[in-house]
Amino acid sequence: MQTTTWCLVRGFGLAITAATMSISVPAEETRELSSQALTISAPAASTQFQQLLERRDFGGRQVEITDFQGRTIVRDAQSPERYAQPVLPTLNATGAVSQLIVRPAGTVTVRLTSEPIDLPGGVAVTRFDEANSAVSEGWFQPTLEASPVPAVWDSTLGRYRMRLSLGLRGDNLPAGATLQQPVTVQFGFRGLNADPFEAVTLEQTGIANEKHLEFLFLPTTGQPVLELRSAITDIDYPIEAMPRIALRPVNDSMVGLGLGETLVRVVRLQPDGTEANVLNNLRATVEVTAGGAVPEPSVLTFQDGDARFMLRSRGLEDVTVRVTAGAHSDSITIPQRFPTTPVLAALLGGAVGGFSRRFSRNASGGSGIARIAEGLAVAIIAYVAGVLGVGYLGLPVAVVSTEAGAFLTGALTGFAGVTVIELLSKRLTPDSRPG
Repeated sequence: MQTTTWCLVRGFGLAITAATMSISVPAEETRELSSQALTISAPAASTQFQQLLERRDFGGRQVEITDFQGRTIVRDAQSPERYAQPVLPTLNATGAVSQLIVRPAGTVTVRLTSEPIDLPGGVAVTRFDEANSAVSEGWFQPTLEASPVPAVWDSTLGRYRMRLSLGLRGDNLPAGATLQQPVTVQFGFRGLNADPFEAVTLEQTGIANEKHLEFLFLPTTGQPVLELRSAITDIDYPIEAMPRIALRPVNDSMVGLGLGETLVRVVRLQPDGTEANVLNNLRATVEVTAGGAVPEPSVLTFQDGDARFMLRSRGLEDVTVRVTAGAHSDSITIPQRFPTTPVLAALLGGAVGGFSRRFSRNASGGSGIARIAEGLAVAIIAYVAGVLGVGYLGLPVAVVSTEAGAFLTGALTGFAGVTVIELLSKRLTPDSRPG
C-alpha cells in the first residue's frame, strides 16, 4: 500500500512539472518574436565587431549599439558581452549588417573648441560574412567646430556671434563615403535667447559636405547650453562668451549747438547682462566717430568696473561715440536736437525787455513796436554769443541752455540793448535847438 501511494505522488509531481514547462516555453517564444532587437550570433562576426569597437575610446562610458531603425544589437545571445543588452528580447538577424550606430548611453557634456573635435559616438562600418569582404572596416565620425571660442559680442547686432561647422569624418573609409541612411541633427537651447536652427542632415564625409550655422545668441543665465540631439549622440555644450562693456548715457538725446551735455557711464557686463565690477585700473579710450561732440575726458580708468565721461554737444548732427578697453568695445549714437524752446524763450524775453524800456523815466520817444524789434535783435545776438561761449558777455552756457535762463537773458539784454540804442541815437542826431 505504501509503495502504491509513493508511485502516485511521484507521478503527480512529474505531471505538474511537465505542464509548467509546456506553458513557459511558448511564452518565451512569444516574447522573442515580438522583440525590437537584432542578434549577432556568429562567434567570428561577434569577435570582429568587438575588435572594431576596441579601436575607439569611449572614455569608459557605456554605449548603445543599434541599426538605423533603432533596433538594439545583441552580439551573442548565449553569452552577452560588454556591449550587449541581455535584458531585451532578441530576434535573429536574417542578413548581414554593414553599418551600426554606436552611441554613448544618455547625454554627454562636451566643451566647444576652435578646432574640429570628434563627437562621442559614430557609425561603425564592418562586415559580417565573406561576401562583404570588399567593405572597409572603419568609422563615420561626426565632428563639430566652433569659432570663435569664447563667443564675441557684436555691438551692431546686440548679440554674441559664433559660427558652427558640423560634418562627418571618415576613419579608414574611402573619400566621400556615404551613410546607409542620412542622420538628422536637431538643436535646442537652454539659458539663452536665439533664433531656432533648422534640422541639419549628415550623409557624406568630407569638408565639402560640412554644414555651417551662424549662431547669434544672448545669454539669460550664467551658464547657457547648446543642445545637440541625433541618432548618433546626444550632447550638451556649455557656451562660453567673453565679457563686454556697455555705454549707458543718462539722457537719450541732448540739445545741439553746444548747449547740451550728457553723462555717459561705461560698465563691464557679464555675458548674461549682469554687471561685473572687477576691471580696476583698466584704461579705455573715447572716440567720436560721427557727428560733432567733445568727450571729457577722452581717456578713462575703470574703478570697480565703472568709468564715466561727459559728452558735450557741438552742431546738430547725431553723435556716435565708441569706447575701447583692451579687447572690449561698444558704441552708441546720441541724437542732437535744435534748441527750439530756449530760442523761443530768448526771443520772448527780448521782446518783453525791449518793450519795457518805454516805461523808464528817461526813455526817449519812440514806438513800442520799434522797441520790441530792437529787443528781439539784441536778445538773439546775446543768445548766439552765449551759445558760442563769448566770455566777456558773462553768459554761462548752463544758463543759456535752459528755457528760464534763456528768457531771463533775453529780457535783460533786450532792455539793456534798447537803452544803448537810444543813447547812441541821441548822440548821433544833430542839435535841433533854435538859435
